[in-house]
Parts: sequence; C-alpha cells; structure tokens
Amino acid sequence: MSFSHFFLACLAGASVLAAVAVGVDSRVLMDEMTTTEARDAIKSGKTTVLIFNASTEESGPHLVLGKHIFRARYLGERIARELGNALVAPVMPFAPTGEEAKFPGTVNLSPETFSRVNEEVADSMVKAGFKYIILMGDHGGNQAPLKELASKLDERYRSQGIRVFYSSDAYAKSDREIENYLKDHDFAPSRHGGVADTSELWAVGEQYVRRDKIAMGDPVQRPYPPQLSLGPTGVEGDPRRSSLELGKMFMDWKVKNGVTEIRKLIQDAQPAK
Repeated sequence: MSFSHFFLACLAGASVLAAVAVGVDSRVLMDEMTTTEARDAIKSGKTTVLIFNASTEESGPHLVLGKHIFRARYLGERIARELGNALVAPVMPFAPTGEEAKFPGTVNLSPETFSRVNEEVADSMVKAGFKYIILMGDHGGNQAPLKELASKLDERYRSQGIRVFYSSDAYAKSDREIENYLKDHDFAPSRHGGVADTSELWAVGEQYVRRDKIAMGDPVQRPYPPQLSLGPTGVEGDPRRSSLELGKMFMDWKVKNGVTEIRKLIQDAQPAK
C-alpha cells in the first residue's frame, strides 16, 4: 500500500470513529443510553433532566392511543437538544384521564398515583446526579398535579443544591397560540382529536395517523381549556383540514416555548453575584 493510500485509509478510519463518538455524545434520550453513557453525560455537564409526562388515551378512530407518548418523546428530544445541557427521562405513558376513559384502550391513573410515580422518578433523577429536574406534560390531566408536585419537591431538594421546576409553556402557552391561529385563519372549531391534535401527531410520524378515517366529530361543547365533554366519536369538532405543514409549525412553537421557559427557570434560579 502506498503512503497516500495508507493516509487516506487512516483518515477514513478517524472519520468513522469521530462519527461514532458524536453519535454517542449527542444522545439525549436516556432509555436509548447505557448506564455508563448516562453517567458520563451527567458528568460532562448535562445536569438538567426533563421528566416528560404523556397519556395513553383515545383520540377518535384516526389517532393512535399513544398520541401523547410519541409527541412527548419527540418534543422532549428536540427541547433537550436545543437546551444543550439536558437529557430526557423515559416518557411517562400513563396519566389521569376524564371522558377519554369511557373508550377502549385508555389507561387511567388517579392523580395521587400519578403524582407518587413522578415523585419517585424525580428521586431517581436526584440520585443519578441531576441538578435541575423539569416536570412537563403533553396532556391536560398532567398539568395540575405536576405543578403542585414541583413546588413540593423543590422545597425538599433545594437545600441539596437541586431545583425542581414545572414547565408548562410547551403545552398551555403553545395551545393558546395555536387556538388563536386556527381561529384567525377560519378553521372550524375542534379540540380533542381535532386539527391541532391531528396535525401535531402527523408531524411526529404519519404512521400514527389514519388519514382515511379523519372525519367530522361531535360539537365542541366546552370553554378553553377545562374538562372534555366527548360524544360517541371521541372527537371534538372538525379535524378535516389537518395537515403535516400545520403540525410542523405548531410543534416548532412548542419547542421554542419550552426551551425559552426552561432556560429562564434555570437562569432565575442562579444565585445573585
């Protein structure tokens, strides 16, 4: 082998090793990491962890039961990458539900059980070495229990130099912005299983949406944002103008709002100099 060929072979080998190293270093989903990879990531400065809660629930005949799970995983990964110093705990798949529970496939937890599970997951994250624990949810039933729990846990761990925060902007703030956008652009009213729900999941993966089953649902009969009131279809309103393009835009808003809020929560927690 000539020197030039040898040199090129060495370069190629180095490139492969570098690519592998970057792949390992860039992982942010803890359930795709080994224990040593997670340990090393925390030691290298990824000391924020997102505990993202989802739900397993019906959303009509056109959206899969894991709608919130797949969205939370997608959002968690994107938000963690944008933050640059965060990992994502395995997504919590079960939550308190309401009207959804009358449909097959929905899994319902009491608020007490839901909070207790999050409490123990957070404790595991403390023991792993994280300094900032962010409780988040992609489902309405997540929000109140997580907000209450974050305050309780922050008080418990603060003396150890560990902060626990509830982050809601990727959910509530974003949903208000999306609601206003749809109203301003003359979309027919829809909520659960509607245009936003369908479009956002479509952006995560088209395999999760049964496009041939997108159809008019039941009337929207509730004010924003409280309890569901679902009719026999399990869909509120008209999702027929859902699209991949809308979903990408809405998910971008959710990522931006989540990153901005989490950065501010952590920045505001820094001691005054």
